[in-house]
Amino acid sequence: MVVPKTTGWNDRVQQKLRRIMVLGAGGVGEVVIKGLLRLKAVERICVADIDEKRARELVDRARDPRLVPLHMDAGNVAALSAALRECGIVVHAGLPRNNLHVMQACLQASCHYIDMASDGPVDMPGLVTIQDQLGYDDSFKASGLLAILGIGSDPGVTNILARYAYERLQRMESVVVYDGDNSVVKNQAFAIAFSPEISIEENLQPPLVYDRGRWVTGIPLETGIEQFEFPSPVGTLTVRSVAHEEVHTIPRFLGDKGLYQCEFKYALSQQYVDILKGLRLIGLDREDPVQVGDVSVSPRKVVASLLPKPASLADSLEGTSCVGVQVKGLDDQNRPVEMFLYTMQSHEFSRKDMGVNVTVFQAGIPAVIAVELMLEGMLDVAGVYSPEQFDPQPWIDRLPRWGMPLYVRKTVTEVL
Repeated sequence: MVVPKTTGWNDRVQQKLRRIMVLGAGGVGEVVIKGLLRLKAVERICVADIDEKRARELVDRARDPRLVPLHMDAGNVAALSAALRECGIVVHAGLPRNNLHVMQACLQASCHYIDMASDGPVDMPGLVTIQDQLGYDDSFKASGLLAILGIGSDPGVTNILARYAYERLQRMESVVVYDGDNSVVKNQAFAIAFSPEISIEENLQPPLVYDRGRWVTGIPLETGIEQFEFPSPVGTLTVRSVAHEEVHTIPRFLGDKGLYQCEFKYALSQQYVDILKGLRLIGLDREDPVQVGDVSVSPRKVVASLLPKPASLADSLEGTSCVGVQVKGLDDQNRPVEMFLYTMQSHEFSRKDMGVNVTVFQAGIPAVIAVELMLEGMLDVAGVYSPEQFDPQPWIDRLPRWGMPLYVRKTVTEVL
């Protein structure tokens, strides 16, 4: 297991640590902004988005003098670097395709980096994988800067829960991430609760599975299909394997206690599965532009633009979301143990707490906690890290306080 070593941050970033940029003012970015406003230590929050109107709307609604709107294209490294010279931390809540651009800007501007997701673990043309980002570790260490990757719900909380289980087992043989909800959409024919572009892409990538020391890929939407019993009130749902960061990082950083299986399984409604297959069949899942008359457009962006924005869905969704890890192994008495460690929350709660749907709530809160820990000097390390590399206890303590309660469903097999 790789454990962060305390190396300290450079003096330049320490001086501006309380000034933060949230890059991306969509649903998850809104949660991060509202969470950061609850931290008294935060002096200023730059709300940056390519859609300046959206950024200004968030600032105007919050009515907090610490907020400043900014028009910013995350792919413009020079402009972003210039803006980050006044910030100590950037939370990138935009499309993962720009992760490396933002990391490069951070290195130029002496700014810490946080994101909630990459383009996944499967190496495909044009994608920014978690492996690509981890490759910046030496550069961030040399610069005295910290980058935390994938600190959302999954990846993020799932990695932390896997590390928590790892520390309590003699052997950890299997880790399977399960994500499911019983959400019902009101007043909409169809909606996706978080970025439609990201959702379409990750569900149509070849799913990655770690199997007895090697990574193998499967067929999108057709691999690892099973019925999984989520805790009540979510209940039993059909899940299938999806490409996700945890399947690369958990074996990489927590694989030394006999791990032979790691997968990520997501509950997709049959309606959404049919839609995804239809999009793929006629090429509407493509990101690369096609020519339509005199205009060049991305089919996937067109599809995403026709769907409701996740930030607008708070009043349209009812139900509960559950995200967790099913872990199998042996305890310190050599007894077989199986446990499901999870967080679960309702749309009703997130709507009352922040005026958002629970999916974006669960994705944004862990990044707020990351900032909180950094401001308190509890993550004083340099380099690029995945969440399971950190001591899980500070996260375990704080997630429930922020509205993400944690539970464990456990079975121990004993000899009579």
